Amino acid sequence: MGELWIVLAVSCGLAFLSEKYTLAWKGQSSRTLNNGIVLLLIVYLSIFAGLRTGYNDTFTYMSSYEAMAAFPDILTEFSWKPGDNPGFVLLNSLMKAAGFSAQTFVLLYSTLFVASAVSFLKRYSSSFTLSIFLFICANGYLFSLAAMKQCASIAIGLWAISHVLKKKWIRFVVITLLAATFHPYILLFLLIPLLRFKPWSFETIVLMVLTLIAGLTLPNVIGTVVDTAALLGDGYNAEEFIGEGVNVFRVLVASVPVVLTLLFRSSVTGKESTERDYLFINCSFVYACIMFIGLFGTANYFGRLANYFVLFSAIALPMIVARLPMRERRFLTAMMIVCYLAYFYYGNAISENFASEFSRITLWEYLS
Repeated sequence: MGELWIVLAVSCGLAFLSEKYTLAWKGQSSRTLNNGIVLLLIVYLSIFAGLRTGYNDTFTYMSSYEAMAAFPDILTEFSWKPGDNPGFVLLNSLMKAAGFSAQTFVLLYSTLFVASAVSFLKRYSSSFTLSIFLFICANGYLFSLAAMKQCASIAIGLWAISHVLKKKWIRFVVITLLAATFHPYILLFLLIPLLRFKPWSFETIVLMVLTLIAGLTLPNVIGTVVDTAALLGDGYNAEEFIGEGVNVFRVLVASVPVVLTLLFRSSVTGKESTERDYLFINCSFVYACIMFIGLFGTANYFGRLANYFVLFSAIALPMIVARLPMRERRFLTAMMIVCYLAYFYYGNAISENFASEFSRITLWEYLS
């Protein structure tokens, strides 16, 4: 996984430069330089992901794209069911009509997700460098190499979050529904306006109790889950939802914000905390809750569903650490870096072999 270590190092280095060393002219902060470094980071991550030829479902996506009909021929067999991802299909048919190759198709979707995710982290994180580190180590970035439809919907859905914070509900709903045409799991974002309560208040206890009940009773209520999926046009069956559950290490990693806010709740939820802070922390709680339920279900479905909220953890964790006294802050930051690096190595070298699955072409090969 040598390539991944390089990606991690370069990305964190660029994020650090953007965050700390943009004093470029007469001691004044250079906004142009700052934005230029962020753009360079987006380009770098987009090219690495977008020039892949093999990893997880990449070959299937590329083959489907090559086999599909171009616009307007696609309209003869077009379906508007949410489970058939009409927005994704329509956009792909337009790309096909424009003559885009399968590799360009992958590159454009990679750029869409990376640009949206990095911009989101830059805008809302209290520590851009640490957030980029968590984004890569906690599988947020690698998820885009495996799930193009899901990540396209996340990329669009992230732009709806600013409208939640401004309480512009119609715009929020419209953007989320647009994102759902790429993959319906993003409809979970419609719950986000309900997550503005103070962490570890009564509402948090209710969320935890419901999560525990959902996990323990999942085999008994799977029929309801399948029926709900059917309403969205997804043809799942009960057997697909019950299988090998989410790896316990993924659940523990997802639960870090939950544990830290419980241990340091007086600092985290103090007077300087805002409704926006509460929202990001509670969204990271949802990420952990879905992962927990995945212990009793199928890793493929629940793990991917949870990843719709993984970026919120990358914002919540630096925010939580920043509220602590200096001594605890330094210790927890060091521990976080060590533990997430270990998890990064475990997930891509031991649990799975990234090097054996991943393949890509060079930029020169793509341009030629």
